[in-house]
Amino acid sequence: MSPHEHRATMADIAIAAGVSRTTVSFVLNDRPDSRIPEATRARVLQAAKELDYRPQGTARLAHPRPSSALGVVTDIVTGPHASSIIRGMQDAALREGMPLLLIPTTGRAEDDRRAVASLLEHRVGAILHARAGCVQVAMPAEARGTPTVLVNCQDSAGEHPSVRPDEEAIARLEADALLTGEHRDIGVIEVSGADVGAQPRRDGYRASFARAGIDWGSAAIAVGYGTIQGGYRAAGQLLEANPWMTAILCGNNRMAIGTYDAVRERGLRVRDDVAIIGIDDEDLAPAQLRPGLTCVALPFEEMGRVGVERLAAMLRGESVPTQTLLPGRLVRRASI
Repeated sequence: MSPHEHRATMADIAIAAGVSRTTVSFVLNDRPDSRIPEATRARVLQAAKELDYRPQGTARLAHPRPSSALGVVTDIVTGPHASSIIRGMQDAALREGMPLLLIPTTGRAEDDRRAVASLLEHRVGAILHARAGCVQVAMPAEARGTPTVLVNCQDSAGEHPSVRPDEEAIARLEADALLTGEHRDIGVIEVSGADVGAQPRRDGYRASFARAGIDWGSAAIAVGYGTIQGGYRAAGQLLEANPWMTAILCGNNRMAIGTYDAVRERGLRVRDDVAIIGIDDEDLAPAQLRPGLTCVALPFEEMGRVGVERLAAMLRGESVPTQTLLPGRLVRRASI
């Protein structure tokens, strides 16, 4: 072969065989955990033969084969959502016959890199990266070449599929719960403007407000930074500036707890004077508050389950969506 002659690549084989590059990699490296149909395997091998594919060296062939274990990198081992997400992963992994190996991380880039490196040293066949907050994640370069799915977060480079809440649909569900109750003077307390879900939630609120004939541009909005104290301060600001307000949308339940305090401090009654609704039903607070807090439950367990199912599909050589958005569920209590 001359220096200028094109050498066939895995991408060429993928195009010729009509499969993904990941499938080609699994077939040519004879991964035992891939579970690729024989017809697909034969098609890839035939395309490789016709294209006269030759690997770049033989070092890769000397590497030990990865196992069928599924590695999990997460910063939510002890967080409020951990049990639900991990339960969803565990149930799906058991059905798929894939043992789980969990490595905790703080979410800092260097800790993520070390966690991924540790999983690869254990020769896991695939990686799930799960985060407590729906944020952009820069996946370590070491993860390239290993099937990876992000859960409750998004790959900043767009290289790996993600499974996340449908923030826009969740915001519509939250807003509609108040608007169908004929509230029109509604305040909004956002978590922040920096997380992945901030703009989709605004889009959801805007759509619901527009259907109710309310101009989103005139909406009263404050930021509570996701904390009880932040929710208390934000609710106080909204109520001081808009004493006629009859309802408040909160971006999470911690801020809703602070909103309860701000409402009562002004001699007002939750629901009768100011309706309150939140997002996230994972802790005990929504049911223990009086009146009980109406909220939109996020799909934590389902995210864990679907994340594993997406990885299992990738290991079978199937294509999976770049992003999978899951809906929330309205849990109606007495606060609206």
